[in-house]
Order: sequence, then structure tokens, then C-alpha cells
Amino acid sequence: MTDEVEEVKQKTDIVSLIGEYIDLKKAGRNYKALCPFHSEKTPSFNVSPELQIFKCFGCNESGDAYSFLQKYEGMDFYEALRFLADKAQVKLSATNYQMRGEKERLYEINSLAARFYQYILLKHPLGKNALSYLKKIRYLNLNTIKTFQLGYSPETSDAIRKYLMVKKKYKLDDLIKVGILYSKPGFVVDRFSDRVVFPLFDHRENIVGFAGRTLPQKETKLAKYINTPETPIYHKSNLLYGLNLTKKEIKSKKEAVVVEGELDLISSWQVGIKNIVALKGSSFTEEQVRLLSRFSKRLILALDTDLAGNEAARKGIAQAELQGLEVYISNLKGFKDPDEMARKNPEAFRSAIASPIAVWDFIINSVYSKYKSDTGIGKANISRELVPLLADISDSIVQAHYAEVVARKLKVPVSAVIDQIIKVKKSKDEKSIKIDLSKKDDEKSRRKLLEERLIALSFRHNAKILLDKNIRSLLKSSLAKKLLLEFEKYSRKNTKFNALKFFQKLPSELKEGFSQAFIQEQSSLTEDFPKYKYSWESEENETSFQKEIDLVITEINLLKIKVKLKKISEKIRQFERKKQKTKLREEEQKFAKLSKKYSELKKESKNKIVIY
Repeated sequence: MTDEVEEVKQKTDIVSLIGEYIDLKKAGRNYKALCPFHSEKTPSFNVSPELQIFKCFGCNESGDAYSFLQKYEGMDFYEALRFLADKAQVKLSATNYQMRGEKERLYEINSLAARFYQYILLKHPLGKNALSYLKKIRYLNLNTIKTFQLGYSPETSDAIRKYLMVKKKYKLDDLIKVGILYSKPGFVVDRFSDRVVFPLFDHRENIVGFAGRTLPQKETKLAKYINTPETPIYHKSNLLYGLNLTKKEIKSKKEAVVVEGELDLISSWQVGIKNIVALKGSSFTEEQVRLLSRFSKRLILALDTDLAGNEAARKGIAQAELQGLEVYISNLKGFKDPDEMARKNPEAFRSAIASPIAVWDFIINSVYSKYKSDTGIGKANISRELVPLLADISDSIVQAHYAEVVARKLKVPVSAVIDQIIKVKKSKDEKSIKIDLSKKDDEKSRRKLLEERLIALSFRHNAKILLDKNIRSLLKSSLAKKLLLEFEKYSRKNTKFNALKFFQKLPSELKEGFSQAFIQEQSSLTEDFPKYKYSWESEENETSFQKEIDLVITEINLLKIKVKLKKISEKIRQFERKKQKTKLREEEQKFAKLSKKYSELKKESKNKIVIY
């Protein structure tokens, strides 16, 4: 197994792999991008082709090709292995190929259950009423029903259990774990009994769960909709219904229509809105936003909810804007939801989707229309609803624009609206401030930054200089000393340095530190030393490399002298207080000598500034 894992890894180029998912840009020896694992405006996500790893200096996520797929796509290790093996054309041995994680087993159970439910709906007499409901009441045609693999779970609660356990030989524990059955004292129950069943696919075509809807005659007795509970493979906050079918259309049109439920999506899809997904509720989660942002930067919300009054929906909008998505609203004009509008007036629905309104314009107009804006009470009500919403807008320019819009509509000075926004923001900030007095400052010291830079430059260009005793004497941090010891061992057996080979042989506790130093860009260094301008390109030839390494060495020596000068200053003050003139004179001479050396080094460092 280990040999095959390594073979697949060696035949996988991590830059090409990650480049299929996010936009990577060359940055010297590495590649950079906005991190796919947290929100950011300045790229801190780095990919090293030499070490075949990724590292984000914002959220600290790091790893190799396998861990990227596990984190980004939610794969387990065996899924990632098979996926990469297929891409690399490595045939896994039969034994290893059959080794499956829990996820894959649960996916298979769901897939078989979906086929069983669809068979009952389309080909068995028990599904006749459910099929009639979908065709005659929901107006779904047979092609649509088959495309979304809709099914029906018969009222006979033992049917799915017998099929999966007796015929397909799966264990009862797995059927409960995947959420198809649940246990009651003395027996187990089909969760979706006597319901139309909607398979829930993730964007990689795995069936992760099901939604079930009652037939009309049962609506008053049971909950209309139920879903698979949280399981090892189903997480409501991660799912966008329909994305498996619609992601290509979304990417092609560069926009996604967002609705709330399965039937909202299916009815919309049937009348030609193919670039569409459905939420499981009215609000976006961070995971859903990040997933959708892979395919589109423009969202059109067609939600059957009052956006102005729905805090959860507004949080979802704020989350989308933080990810850099443009958000618009389609006005459903008197229809209760997209499903109804698509069925009763498909032309008007397509028109509403084609002419959306910017989200904040829509919210402001909807609040404004509820009150009489020419009265003091009306203005107060509008202000009370709108100002907290404006305070939530993360982009200050957009916020200022809508402050002007509200002021113009209310016929009040814009300064009055801005003052109210500031008050609300201040109130929110005061509530959220929590001071942890025990928290220590974890910023790296200047010395540590310089040592890491020296190590990185050496390993990238001429690792053998680390064997020089003068260079070694400059490196005092625990990480640096341990890496030097490992490099000494490596050098005894290898005449030529190979970064990947060295990285792979490092003890696990040193890999993180080495990779961080090796990949780390100069930004953290230049923040501490703003008068120096470093460049990734400075490493691309030996002359500029030597200039930069000389500069870093000089800076370390300057810091060493500053520490010594500080200690001598303390002695001088002590001897002055005690009036010990002889010792005082000795320390003053030392201070003068070191100060001169410091000034000379300082002047030398100015001549070594690397500017590009």
C-alpha cells in the first residue's frame, strides 16, 4: 500500500492539481493564490513545486496533494488515492483498491437505495399515486423525474430494509448510520416511508442523503419535508442541491440562480433555468458560499423569504459579499416561491431571473415601501430597519453609497444616516470585544525572521554554506539548530542537495518548520524592515542571491551588536550610580568601540539594499 501511495504521489504534480481548482500565479520559485480555505483579499496561499506541498500563511492550512483533496473536496484518504491514481494512470492492486473507507460504503448504500426508490416510483404499482402527484400536481415531466432520479419510498416500511440487508447484504448498523433507517424500541423504521424521495448529490456525483416529501393526503398528519440527519457523509451546511447537474451551466453563464428547495430548483430547471442551485433553507453558510464561488462570482437570489426581516438570509448575503461575490435579487412579483411562478407563469419567471436588482437596492426599496416616508414615525421605522443592515455591509465604499441612497429617499442629510450607522457599529463592536489578558504576543522576533530567511536562501541556492562555521554561529533558534543537525547527516550521504528528498527524510516535528521557512515569502521580513525592498526575482541568479544573503547576515550582526550595547548601557548606568569610575570608563570604551562598529555595519547595510 505504501509503495502505491508514494508512486501516485510522485506522479502527481501538485501545482497542476491545485491549479485545476484555483487560480495560481507564479511568484518566483513558488505559486500563489487567494486561500481557498479562508476569506482573504491578499494572497497568502503558496504552492511549492520543489517540495510538492501547499502552505497558507493566513490560516496555516498545509499539506500535500492528498490532504488538499481531503480538505478542499471533502474526500477521505482512499477517495483521494483512487482519484489521483486514475489521473496518474497508476493501477492500484486489487487488495488495496478494495480497501474502502466508511464514506465509500455509505455512498454505495445511498446509491442502491436511490435506484430502489426510483424503481418503485416508475415501475411498481406502489408508486402509482406518487408518480401521479409529480406529473399532475407538480407538472414534472418524465425526463425531469429521471434526470433528478426522483423516487418513492413505499408505505411498507420493511421494503428498503429487506432489499439492502437481505438482497444486498449490508449491515443494519450501516443503514442506520447513513440515515435511511432509524430505530425504535423493538424494530427499525424506514425514515422516508410513504414519501416522494429526492436524492441529494454532492458536486462530485455522490449521493450523500435524501429529502422526503409527503403526498398531499398526508400533509396535515406529518411534517411536509424531512431530510437525512447529519451523517459521516451528509452535512446540510455543505450541500448545494442540483450543483452536480448545473455546475457546467453556471460556469458557462458566469452566474448562479439560488433558490430554497428541491421543487423550486426542479421546476425552474424544467422551464429552462439551468444555471441554478438550491439551499437547504434561506441562508448561505460559509462552506456553501466558498463552494459556489468556484463556479461563479455573480449570484441571483430567488428566495421565498423576506430578506430585510430574515437575519439568517442577510448573514448569508454578507458571507457571499465577503467572498467577493456580486449578489442580486429576482422579484417574484406576487408568487409565493419560484416553484409556483415557474409552473404558473414561466415567461414572467424567466424575465425576473434575467432582470435582477442589486441586493441592497432591493432590500432598501422593500423596507421603504412598508412605511410612509413623509412622516417622522415612518422615517424612524425605516431608519430602525435599514441602519443595522447598512452597518453590516463590509465594503465601506458600498456602505457610503447606500447611506446616500437612504438619505436621499428620506430627504435627510447623509451625515445623519452615517452618524446612525457609526452608532450601530460602535454598539456591535462593544458587545463583541473580548480581551484575553493571558494571551501572549506570538509575533516572530526580528532575529527569528532573519534566521528563517537565511535558512531559506541557503536551502534554495547553496545549502553547503550552512556548513560554514561563521554562518552556523549566526543561527541560534531551536528550529535552525535542529535543521542544521539534520543537514549535516544528509550531507554525509549525499553530495548534491535535493530539497524534496531532504524534506521527506526530516523527522515529522521538523517538516512544518522547514516547509514554512522554505516557502515563506519576504513579506513578513519587509514588514519588520520596511526600508528594504526584497523581490522573489532576487533569488533567480547567484549575484542577487549573494547580495541578499550578505544583507541578512549584516542585519543579524546588527541585532547582535544592539543586544550587546543594551547590556553595556545597563552596566554604565549601574557604575554611574555606584560611582565606580574605573569600571565605568572601561564600559564606556567598550560602548564607543561597539557603537563605531555598529555605525560601520549600518552604513555597509545601506549599500547592500536589494532594490528591484
